[in-house]
Amino acid sequence: MQDSVILITTAVEPGARSAKRAASALYGDALARAGLTGVLYAGGDPAMLAARCGGLLLSGGGDLDPSLYGQRRASHRLSLDPRRDTEEFALLRAFCARGKPVLGICRGIQTINVFFGGTLLQEVAGHDGIPHPVTTVAGTRVSRLTGGFFKANSYHHQAVGRLAPGLRAAAYADDGQIEALEHESLPILGVQWHPERMVAGLCADTPADHTALFTYLTQRKPKT
Repeated sequence: MQDSVILITTAVEPGARSAKRAASALYGDALARAGLTGVLYAGGDPAMLAARCGGLLLSGGGDLDPSLYGQRRASHRLSLDPRRDTEEFALLRAFCARGKPVLGICRGIQTINVFFGGTLLQEVAGHDGIPHPVTTVAGTRVSRLTGGFFKANSYHHQAVGRLAPGLRAAAYADDGQIEALEHESLPILGVQWHPERMVAGLCADTPADHTALFTYLTQRKPKT
């Protein structure tokens, strides 16, 4: 493999093959628009995968186990996959060790925050299926890649709670909820919306083209 090949994580539970194919099509097409090639994670040694792939894309999906951020289950809507939690943490650790770029989308932004020691809000109102304005923080990488203000799609019932050490907020919803984050010293970004759907033109009410977020996966160190 090579730097232009990006590893994509998806649901790993039995019976998820069709979901994997659908995710591959959307994420893969967005990566192709950015001049990259996506390959689906199908197991393997994280260190070897980090050595052979140019970057890591943590895709959307179910919820992280609240025990990973020191909480008990407080929502009846949680859809947990402990195996995926474990595998994505191992992949994040391996890609971070090599300074490879990481992009987290929806569940992915939450995974990044919990991995580095942050928490999640197990239930948030007004975000599940309701597009809303997003304002980026001036001077952040996310702001340079997406612009200062846009309307984002929204398909989540959980969100970033306490921000982890080493991470900074890069965008907010109009209700003050963190919508994007980035690492202070590693090439790691996370966004709560689904840019792959915007790239594909599937969200008529959120027409911004966020291909640049996928192009970021060619970075090797953050630009500050």
